[in-house]
Amino acid sequence: MNLNALQNFIAIVEAGSIREAADNLHIAQSALSRQVLALEREFGAPLLSRLPRGVEPTPAGRIVLRHARLTLDQVRSARDEVSAIEGLRAGQIRLAAIEPFAHVMLPDCIVRFQKSYPDISFDVRVGNTPQVTTLVQEGIAELGIAYNTPREAGLVLRSSSRQPLVALVSPRHPLADAASVTMDDVARFPAILPPKGSPTRLIIEEAARRANTPLRPIALESDSVALRLSLAQRTLGIAILAHISGLAERDAGHVRLLPITDDMLSERRLDLIAAEGRTLTRATREFERLLRGALHKLEA
Repeated sequence: MNLNALQNFIAIVEAGSIREAADNLHIAQSALSRQVLALEREFGAPLLSRLPRGVEPTPAGRIVLRHARLTLDQVRSARDEVSAIEGLRAGQIRLAAIEPFAHVMLPDCIVRFQKSYPDISFDVRVGNTPQVTTLVQEGIAELGIAYNTPREAGLVLRSSSRQPLVALVSPRHPLADAASVTMDDVARFPAILPPKGSPTRLIIEEAARRANTPLRPIALESDSVALRLSLAQRTLGIAILAHISGLAERDAGHVRLLPITDDMLSERRLDLIAAEGRTLTRATREFERLLRGALHKLEA
């Protein structure tokens, strides 16, 4: 089996296009197409469906994709064990994280790690919780940091930190000096919320329903944490976000962070996750120690 062809097949699927993958890999498109044809001959089935604007894996292609990622993980682990004979001198740590953690805690963790292991590089993907869990499940990331991760098959919870949902308001807001707020208080002002159907939005809506206080009007719905924070700074709207999301802006004096007295919102978590059955490289296991320490510091 040609490991390079498997790696390039993964790149094609992730890019959604042979042409784009060829550009990313600096390989001729014809060479990539020949590798795909060779794989299809070897497996005896078409692996890619040609679409008007790109490609997607066939059912057989998805099976090959899953095993290709597992195979490359095992090769990385073997290389890692060989390099461990003389210490951590090479390798890459592949992570996925939600935006607030990536901005607040991850840079310091990476800097601290690379002081000890300067030749270890990082591949970090940033997204929302569903995107992070998918990246981990598909083997693109070895570890993920996600918010209130659904208990799904194929995922293992390796560590967790309590991270309640809180109200974030401008320092000039009428509620800015309150020690805490209720859902009734929040409902008196325009709501700044994550998108409809997102896990966090569903939790907020259920808390409002239980309190019999619908959140109206809605000033903004967005998957951008930065945009929601920015609007909260400039208006009388109230952004409901995870505690970690407002720490930097609070410390800079741009917002006030107010606990919400609602059990459903206070018992939320920031989770460190991995794929079930997947062996982490030695470098990733070492870095995981820093991630666990960062989660412990964030405990709210």
